[in-house]
Amino acid sequence: MTNIYVRLILYVLSPLLTALVALLPGWGIGFGDGVLTIDLSTLAGALVAALGLSAGVFAKWGIK
Repeated sequence: MTNIYVRLILYVLSPLLTALVALLPGWGIGFGDGVLTIDLSTLAGALVAALGLSAGVFAKWGIK
């Protein structure tokens, strides 16, 4: 696998994997009595982590 494919995979998967943390039961999302609750601070933290990982990939391989 070349460097380009690794970078592409990391760009695509890093936001998805970190955003999954907010979807884990008991961490950021809950369902009870017909009401869906989303913990916004957990979701915001996961999104910031996803952006940080993408920025890290860009800092490593995005500049010539």
